[in-house]
Amino acid sequence: MAHQSGIRVSAELSAAFVDALGSNSVRALKISIVNDSLEKSDTVAIQGTLDEDFTLIPQLLEASEPCYLLVRLDEEAHGKWLIGTYVPDSAKVRAKMLYASSKAALTKSLGESYFVDDIFGTTREEFSPAGYRQHRRHVESSAPLTEREEEMQRIRQMESSAAETPTMDTRRQHVSGATVAMNEELRLALGEYIRGSTNFVLVAWDPATECFILDRKAWLDSPAELMRAVAQDSPCYAFYWYEGSTSLFVYSCPSVSNVRQRMVYSSFKYGFLVTVKQMGVNVHVKMEVDSIDELSAAAIAEEIQAKAAEEAPRAAPATQAKFKRPAPPGRPRTNPTLN
Repeated sequence: MAHQSGIRVSAELSAAFVDALGSNSVRALKISIVNDSLEKSDTVAIQGTLDEDFTLIPQLLEASEPCYLLVRLDEEAHGKWLIGTYVPDSAKVRAKMLYASSKAALTKSLGESYFVDDIFGTTREEFSPAGYRQHRRHVESSAPLTEREEEMQRIRQMESSAAETPTMDTRRQHVSGATVAMNEELRLALGEYIRGSTNFVLVAWDPATECFILDRKAWLDSPAELMRAVAQDSPCYAFYWYEGSTSLFVYSCPSVSNVRQRMVYSSFKYGFLVTVKQMGVNVHVKMEVDSIDELSAAAIAEEIQAKAAEEAPRAAPATQAKFKRPAPPGRPRTNPTLN
């Protein structure tokens, strides 16, 4: 999530798309998420046929920055568009999650009926003329999909389900319906976590049963052990009682993991947290990392201290003296420092 992110289409982008629909001179719009808003970040003018103009598309793409691409199809498509989602493997986890969960909001706001094709890719080559031709051959062919194409198809299906999950604005109204499946072993382990009989629970996704399962539970003697307890090459969720009093939730999404794994965990994170909260698991601090190096004892302590500082009430100004009730007549004042 995928869940909807709460990110909105800007008025400027809406106006630019309306102008593009009416001008017949715009081949493509590049869309970026800027300050929690979907904004137009670049434009490609029509210079030739669709295939010829596709040579210009890879030039819009940056090595580590995701984006959306709205590409006008040729005249025989009668004003229809293709939407592309470019999410490079080297992008940050948060950016991947935002782009995975915001496409539905983009197409719904601009008008779903305009978009008749979509591409999801992680490399510039997938948005080249050759990449587009290969995409169309597979779409139009009845031949079985390759493993990667099936993976991309599943990702698109997860993205399309975003509208079924509460947005940031409506989560309070729908929180009871946003649960996810987990097996009994995991439920029992989380019960032990709630009671404090274990201080670490590692959660994994089982594609065979399509539910979350217990990977392992343990008692970690120190925060430094968390780095070794979390998977290095695959996404996971983890719960850890920091110093026995602060419940820490970790979403780890290593960049070396495959696309489908990353999309599954990002898509279900919100619903998973809703489910465990209903079970009684309190989470005080959340961390999202794309490398276990970010789970050092110092990094965890810094994150928890930052959260505590954020929630702490502001101290009274130093010049503001506290009011002291005067001692009743006839009763001597006491000095609490003297015993």
